[in-house]
Amino acid sequence: MKANGNEKISLWQLFILIMVFAIGTAVVVGAGEEAKQDYWIAELIATAMGVIIVWSYYQLISFADQKNLYEMLFFAFGKILGSFMCILYTIYFFYIASRNIRDFGELMKITILPITPMEVIVIAMMIPVLYTVYLGLEVLARVTEVISPYIFGILIIVGLFLFFSGELHFTHLLPILAEGFGPIFEAIFPTLLTFPYGEVIVFTVIMTATTKFSHVGRVGAAAVAVSGLLITYANIIQVAALGVDLKTRTLFPLMTAAREILLLDFIERVDILVVFILMCGVFIKVSVFFYAGLKGLEYVFSIPFKKYIIPIGMLVPFFAVLNSVNIVEHFEEGLVLVPYVMHIPLQFGIPILLFFIIWMKKRKKKSVSGGSQHEESI
Repeated sequence: MKANGNEKISLWQLFILIMVFAIGTAVVVGAGEEAKQDYWIAELIATAMGVIIVWSYYQLISFADQKNLYEMLFFAFGKILGSFMCILYTIYFFYIASRNIRDFGELMKITILPITPMEVIVIAMMIPVLYTVYLGLEVLARVTEVISPYIFGILIIVGLFLFFSGELHFTHLLPILAEGFGPIFEAIFPTLLTFPYGEVIVFTVIMTATTKFSHVGRVGAAAVAVSGLLITYANIIQVAALGVDLKTRTLFPLMTAAREILLLDFIERVDILVVFILMCGVFIKVSVFFYAGLKGLEYVFSIPFKKYIIPIGMLVPFFAVLNSVNIVEHFEEGLVLVPYVMHIPLQFGIPILLFFIIWMKKRKKKSVSGGSQHEESI
C-alpha cells in the first residue's frame, strides 16, 4: 500500500503533523496530575520515553522493509489473522477519534454552548474532518501547517499573560520531589506514557508516505521532543496558577488558568483562546485517526478509503455521544479503563510481537536461501 499522488507528504509536514497531534488535547485536557507539583518532571520523563517510542516505531517499519502497520500485520500473521488484527486497529483508531470529539464537545458545553445538544457539537466538528480526509493526506498536512502557528502562539501568549497578570506563583512548584519518585511513576504509567506519546502508533500508517523515509526517525523524535516541551510548559503554567490540586479544581486546568488573566484592566476572559487550541488540536487528531482507520479498511477490503468516509463518518460522532453518560464517566473511562484494555496492548504489546515474528520470518528465510545457495554450489 504505497502512497501516491495526494497521499505523499514532506518531512516538514510529517514533523508538524506529529507535533500538533501530540499537543492536541494533552495541553488542555491534561493527564498525570497525580505527580502534583512534580507534574512537569513527570511530563519531561514521559517526553524522553515518547522519543524512544516514536524512534522504535520507525525502527520497526525499517526492519520490516518499509511496510506500514497493516502490511506488517498481514506479513506477520497471514491473511486471515492479519485481517482480523487490521480490523482491530481500525476500530481502535475510530474509537480514539470518537473520544477526542467527545473531549471537544464537553469543553464546548462547559464554556460557550451550555444549551446546545452534544449531538450538534460533535456532528459540526466531524463535517470538516470528513471533507479534509476526503481531499487526502497532503491536504491534511497543509491544513496542519496553517493551524500550527496559532496553536503555538496562543499557548505562549497565555503563559505570558498569566505572568504579567501576576497569577503565576512558582512557589506552587516547590518542594521538588517532596514525596520521591512514587507519584511521578504513578503519573507516567500508564497515563502519560500512552497519552499522547503511545498514540503516535497511528503514524506507523503514515510514516511510509513521506518523501525521504530514511530521515523519518529523527524527524519524529524531534517532533515528539518539541511537543513534549510545550506540554511541559503548559503544565508549569497550570500548577503555578492553580496550585497542586488540579484534579479537584477543574477538568480543564489550562482553560481555568486562562480565566485568571486580567491585564491592563481590559484583557480578560482569554479562555476562548484555549478553546481554540482544543478545537484545532481535536480537528487534527481526529483527522489523523480517521484517515488511518479508513486506510485499514481500504487495505483489508481492497476498496478505496473514500468510499467509507460517509458511513464511518456518521458512526464516529454517534459513538462519541454513546461512549459515556456524562463528563465524569467519560474521563474515568479514558484514564482508568482505556489505557489497560486498549492502549498498552495495541501501542506496545502487538508492535513488540510484530518485531519478533518478523525477525523470525526473516531469519528463517535467510537460512532457507542460504541452504539453497549451498546446494547449488555443490
